[in-house]
Amino acid sequence: MNVAAGEIKPGEVPRQRGFFEFPGPLYSIVISPSTCTMPVATTRNFRAIPRDRSRRLVDRSLALKWQILEGAGILDDSESEIVHYRSGTEPGAVRLGVTAREGETECSAEALVTVTDQLIPEEPREQRSRQGLPAYTFERAPGELWRSRLDVERNLIIINNTHRDFVFASRARALKLRYICRLYAKELLLKNFPGYSPDRLLERMVELSLYTEEHLR
Repeated sequence: MNVAAGEIKPGEVPRQRGFFEFPGPLYSIVISPSTCTMPVATTRNFRAIPRDRSRRLVDRSLALKWQILEGAGILDDSESEIVHYRSGTEPGAVRLGVTAREGETECSAEALVTVTDQLIPEEPREQRSRQGLPAYTFERAPGELWRSRLDVERNLIIINNTHRDFVFASRARALKLRYICRLYAKELLLKNFPGYSPDRLLERMVELSLYTEEHLR
């Protein structure tokens, strides 16, 4: 019978950990994952990882407290090592925080969650292009003039939800969706047709806006 590395053979006495293998006092804590992207109305697990000064995992029982520092959503258990976070129904940035306490020592960590939505429902995998239509999320940028920008690396359109045009459009759901549709058209045209003349870009924008609005939910 093969025995994997680290397993105890029948009749073998378990090796006791040496003094320096035991974790010391709590020194820091991190959240895993520390950054992530997830769709609206979905659930993801987050784990608190406490360590000592030598970065060894502190496996003792600690007093933990999770909370949503910014944004919407629900945490199912605010005092366990692993929590289930359910995102809200609106896209946006969410900050999760956890605090660990051991005696007089207290450490905190944060995680940034980007909650996204899709303007058009995804097509079946076999029909979808390699990258697909970008998702979108909201970002608060009070006083700034930009309406949207494309994060090419994450294939994500970031929309300034404090811009006066967005605030105006948000009075009605249909108007808000049409506004987001036009931002999509702008960002996709700028990405896919660099160097086009203004008149050709405008023609393409009308074409793309018509196609997108036809498929709005």
